[in-house]
Amino acid sequence: MTPDAVESSSRRVVFHRFGGPEVLEIEERPIPRPASGEVRVRLAAAGVNPVDWKLFSGRPLHDPYERSLPSGNGYDFAGVIDELGADVEGWAVGDRVFGGLRFHAQADHLVIDPALLVRVPDGLSLVIAGALNVVGRTAVASVESQDIGSSDTVLVSGAAGGVGILTAQLCVARGARVLGTASPRNHALLCRLGIEPLTYGDGLADAVRAAAPDGLTAVLDTVGHGTVDLALDLGLPPERINTVADYEARRRHPVRGVGGAAAGAAELAMIAALLADGTIELPIDSVHPLEGVREAYDRSIEGHATGKIVVVTSAAEEARSPR
Repeated sequence: MTPDAVESSSRRVVFHRFGGPEVLEIEERPIPRPASGEVRVRLAAAGVNPVDWKLFSGRPLHDPYERSLPSGNGYDFAGVIDELGADVEGWAVGDRVFGGLRFHAQADHLVIDPALLVRVPDGLSLVIAGALNVVGRTAVASVESQDIGSSDTVLVSGAAGGVGILTAQLCVARGARVLGTASPRNHALLCRLGIEPLTYGDGLADAVRAAAPDGLTAVLDTVGHGTVDLALDLGLPPERINTVADYEARRRHPVRGVGGAAAGAAELAMIAALLADGTIELPIDSVHPLEGVREAYDRSIEGHATGKIVVVTSAAEEARSPR
């Protein structure tokens, strides 16, 4: 698409039927205009989340998201305000912002109530901010669910994934000792971030016992795959286990299931500030252009991403490289 075309129309990712990534299409529409009390954001980056492909697949979900066809796609976004509706105060054209808007994030533009926006702090790229909404809120809520502190020894499952790597680093920042499960290829990354890596799979229980002979004080599960049962086998009381991934385990056991719905704008601003000042980091696994959205979800469905997968728009110079 030419720059002139971008100025007269806006692209968005849509699906007209349920299925795999092949159902995702790019459609053009008139550039939306903000109504009174709204702002328009020219989008730079949109994070890819597993819940996205579960939604466009049409599969039943634990959370009752309303779905109708045709539908837009994506939730997390970051960009720059480029138009204000009437009666908007406290915001200006040019403000860098991020947040979440279900089924609208993967596009060139969106209109939104500015109460749903968070400012992107200086020092934080739009590519990382665009990947932050779901994983940031989920990580903060998970850590808060157990009030993790310096006296804790914590196991975080999936510690190299988007939610897990933030969860583990937030625990480290609070002074906890943190063990994190990951594939061997990600062990060096975890070590650099102050997380003690353990390989998931056979022998994990023995590895945890060897690494923490005095026992764990909490388990924060971000991936499922039997982590709750492992924690119970290790002697953790159910109330010291939080899972954001294993709904079946929550049905069977009185473990906690505190996730992103328990965190909001204040928590997002806090974690964005920690990223901006270098206290924690969010690795970017891969960056894909909007027209490559199918490949982005192919990568997500593979299940081996380190950190976050991001889709970027053609207008986002900053979003071309997060590093």
